[in-house]
Amino acid sequence: MKIKPVKGRPMLHWVGKRPIDTISNYPAQLIDSYNVENPEQEPTYDKFKDGPNLLFHGDNKEILSTLLVQGFRGKIDLIYIDPPFASGADYVRKVALRGQRKVLEAEGHSVTEQTQYTDIWANDTYLQFMYERLILIQELLSDKGSIYVHCDWHVNAYIRLVLDEVFGNFRDEIIWFYPNSGLKAKSKKFHQVHDVLFHFTKSNDFIWNEQREPFDDGEVKRQPMRKYNSATKKADVVRDRDGKILYVEVVDKLVNSVWRIPMLNIGGEILGYPTQKPEALIKRIIKASSNEDSIVLDCFVGSGTTAAVAEKLGRRWIAADINKGAIQTTIKRLQKLPNMQRGVVHYRVNNYDASTHLERRDIVIKKYGVQTDRQAAFFDGRLDGTLVKIIDLTKPLTPLDIQTIKDELENRPDESRNITVFCYGINSNIQAELEQENRRRAVNKIFVRDIGSEGITTFEPASAEVNFEREGDSVTVTIADYISPTILARMDIDRTIFDEQIDDFRAQIDCVLIDTDYTGEHFNIVESDVPKKKEDFVDGEYTVSLPRPDARVAVKIIDMLGEETIVTE
Repeated sequence: MKIKPVKGRPMLHWVGKRPIDTISNYPAQLIDSYNVENPEQEPTYDKFKDGPNLLFHGDNKEILSTLLVQGFRGKIDLIYIDPPFASGADYVRKVALRGQRKVLEAEGHSVTEQTQYTDIWANDTYLQFMYERLILIQELLSDKGSIYVHCDWHVNAYIRLVLDEVFGNFRDEIIWFYPNSGLKAKSKKFHQVHDVLFHFTKSNDFIWNEQREPFDDGEVKRQPMRKYNSATKKADVVRDRDGKILYVEVVDKLVNSVWRIPMLNIGGEILGYPTQKPEALIKRIIKASSNEDSIVLDCFVGSGTTAAVAEKLGRRWIAADINKGAIQTTIKRLQKLPNMQRGVVHYRVNNYDASTHLERRDIVIKKYGVQTDRQAAFFDGRLDGTLVKIIDLTKPLTPLDIQTIKDELENRPDESRNITVFCYGINSNIQAELEQENRRRAVNKIFVRDIGSEGITTFEPASAEVNFEREGDSVTVTIADYISPTILARMDIDRTIFDEQIDDFRAQIDCVLIDTDYTGEHFNIVESDVPKKKEDFVDGEYTVSLPRPDARVAVKIIDMLGEETIVTE
């Protein structure tokens, strides 16, 4: 799919600056759903407009590309993003095991994820990162749409210029003043008590709903009658004993560009998530720049504030984050909301849970657009005039795999097409030998594409032992053991001495979810065990009712790093 060239005059230059002119499709993998029956395998706009809200896990550049491919171009009325500020600060969430003092210092599941979450950047890299995503966002924004970009003093001057280039329609510079930030002694520097939000629009005709707020203490509320416009202001009219109007006392005022909104207070909304923003801040943005039928998007969703507020205000929403802890925090936050109107479907984009060859094969076919042929006995399909062979994607390509293809071609003397081979990992010697052979061949050249090096990523799931015992119309589910290779690696614990280091395996587990009618296509949360306190363990044993005798039960275990493991009956 093509991307329109950026129309604005280049305002800023950096090493490696390049616009996006085409986008790649990254298939979305359905993971689970909440309060949704029969969710769609692919999150297309036609299905979304009358369906559930969407939550994506993955790199938002790839997620935004997927949304464009799936028909969301020009459909989003409001986009709010709170991206990394390039502050040099380490925002890695410190995750403690339940009931333990051991702390996991890292949160990321890949180099990319870790880099973005720790917010440590070179200027050129950061600007290119933002430039690419803002170009994709501009394509998704509706003609009446707005974008609000949240930043602070580290990058606000740069971001303003990039926004001017990509969007061009500057509306507001908003100062978020947080009066309860505390006083921190700093040498030769005024205490920083505000962030900046830039408001840009797609066009000059955009959604705008006037916002009003109460007067602050000490502000003048009285106004002469001649200055009072009853059509736009609420006021109490004060009269003398004869009924003559003396003055009006205005009840509220128009919101200006300085927003005095406190930071999160302990015991209120706070979730213990780095960079979490208050709901009052997001509520004002959503109410001002969207309508009840609007779609709201946040592709740096973090703790899920935008999704939660959009849900409360009755907006449709799409949220995304590369950090798995952010996704799980958002899901748990949404589950606690009363009366969810549309439910949530959770997808993963290019961070696939694909442990079998067939799962990875399906991803390759969708991503690259391979035209499959069910009648073919050896080759898997066609792509750009070549025959396609998808090697077993659970292991690296071997010389025997190449020889098998050559043997097949020997039996097809009239075949003149070249061959595209998809694999997951390749030895450099094999690649060099093929390049030499291709120089000598006029036909039947073999070109190898390593999906791992081309950006498709998968991960090794944790393992769990779960027992199921049926009795009548119910089943008792018991979690007997759980081991996360990621947690063991982070804590530098050898698996053979795990029991010596961790007294209770449940210390690794953040929450447990149960689907009492699992189809294998997605996970529908029916029962959940989310401990209220960090030191509490999950119960580990659950008795749940079955919708029918032949229903299949599945358990999803989410550990303290956000890894998900599904065990079925």
